[in-house]
Amino acid sequence: MDLNVKQHLPSLVLLFGLTVVAVFLRSNSALFVPVAEDLDFAFRLMIAGTVIAVFRNEIGMSTFGVFGPVILAFSWVVVGPFWGFLVIAYIFVLTALARVAIIDLNLGTPHRVASLLVVAAIGLFVIEAAGQLQDIPSLQAVILFPVVLTTWYAERFVGSLTETGWVPATRRLAATLIGIAAAFAIITFEPLVTLVIHSPELWVALVAVNIALGTLTDVRLGEYLRFRELRRSLGKDNASDVLTMRVRNREFINKYNPAPIMAQFNKGEMKKTLHGLSIPTTATYLIAEDESDFDELRTLLETQPTFAIKPIDGYGGRDILVVRGRDEATNEFLTNRGRLTADEIVAHTRNICVGGVGDYGARREALVEGFITPDGLLADRTTGGVPDLRVITLQGFPVMSMVRLPTDESNGTANIHTGAVAVAIDILTGEASGGYQQTRDAFIQSHPDTGADLEFTIPEWEAVLAMASRAAISSGLGFAGVDIVFDEANGPMVLEVNRRPGLGIQNANMDGLLRRLRYVEDHGDHGQFQSATDRVRRAQEWAKQDWKTFTQPSTDREIRSEVKA
Repeated sequence: MDLNVKQHLPSLVLLFGLTVVAVFLRSNSALFVPVAEDLDFAFRLMIAGTVIAVFRNEIGMSTFGVFGPVILAFSWVVVGPFWGFLVIAYIFVLTALARVAIIDLNLGTPHRVASLLVVAAIGLFVIEAAGQLQDIPSLQAVILFPVVLTTWYAERFVGSLTETGWVPATRRLAATLIGIAAAFAIITFEPLVTLVIHSPELWVALVAVNIALGTLTDVRLGEYLRFRELRRSLGKDNASDVLTMRVRNREFINKYNPAPIMAQFNKGEMKKTLHGLSIPTTATYLIAEDESDFDELRTLLETQPTFAIKPIDGYGGRDILVVRGRDEATNEFLTNRGRLTADEIVAHTRNICVGGVGDYGARREALVEGFITPDGLLADRTTGGVPDLRVITLQGFPVMSMVRLPTDESNGTANIHTGAVAVAIDILTGEASGGYQQTRDAFIQSHPDTGADLEFTIPEWEAVLAMASRAAISSGLGFAGVDIVFDEANGPMVLEVNRRPGLGIQNANMDGLLRRLRYVEDHGDHGQFQSATDRVRRAQEWAKQDWKTFTQPSTDREIRSEVKA
């Protein structure tokens, strides 16, 4: 309780200060109301911001930010919804087509964005000219900032098409448009706007509502839909066992993954740690950042026909380039993005490093690592790509796992958000039992492309879990998702350790992750003297008891006795 009071004390002080201001304004309303009425746009903005926040946090719709939709909704107020939407669509299509036209040039972020801004400016000129020549007042009132925002939306949308595919990118764009329309409808409801303008106490209430919703909301509407079958399976009394994004972030990531570790955590540092502790992982050839590294990459390309390049802080398979070999006749490399020359591979890497997959102008690093030839047990079930095993751990205790099988829909990636099949793997036995395809919200018994059955057993399962546990412990992340690949020559290897593991694994396993995490918190005895093997053994004992209270084995009591001694 003391911790909660300390945590919320600054926000309580903020609300108290705002309340004092509101009381003063209320007592002097004759002086301040006329000013507020002249600045009605400010109050429309605060209402619109709350609407978009509710869309994102309570409903669970992923929009392109909060500020952008708010500004665009306000621009609709200025020029009207018809012309507002028409202008947004016009600028969006214009700059999206320009983005597609230059997509293969690898210009780098600064010149790519500048090119699109030039195109948007020309488009803005055409709108203004048409408005004046045709005497259309609405077109003459187009605001520059929303045009720039729309240009950014087009840039990110086209970029997302290659990163996540059509469905997620289009869904996010649609959610943004719905959010803009909803915000516009509410901020043009004059009785509400007038009420807010004349009620300073409501200004404070809007801040309080946003703080309360951001703090207290555990389940988004979208998560009710996403996990509806799982919640129905668990029953009314156990529906709360499902881990949601808000609970994951607040009670596990914030608690078990310290900010300093999260700040310095990336694929490069993780690979160094794994290599240093002799935990099997893919070879690291190069971490590229500047021109000298690109020269080294060119040298590597002369002798190394297979490898993978990925952003060092990327996620979800964004901008990963997999090079599977070289055509000696043409000297072209065979990749997941088609045939590429050495210059094109270097350009792709340079684009990563100068911000191609990050914020505008931000420098990144690219990891060049060994190629994985998938083992037949999983590879034979797919048409391509690299299947992997995801193990969720808490304090090194494995609690839930799944295999992710690439599909044609996922473009050969093991990303369940783009169509890969998630196959539940029993923590106790390593046995698979059917799959779940998130993009189709369907449980399946065979791979959608190959027809291969989804019942198999991971060999040397306890050793694989111990590897995952060791990797999680070495990362310093208390809550983690460890990805393991099965190489044809080298066997199981840790691909990476994720600091924000996703929630879709629950649908694959048809069980709530929160229940297992709480059990580990209550019974884990997270001492540093427990080996990875011990943690795996204990987790399997808990799995055998279906994560319910049981009498602790004598060996565990002996461990604690030795620690106390």
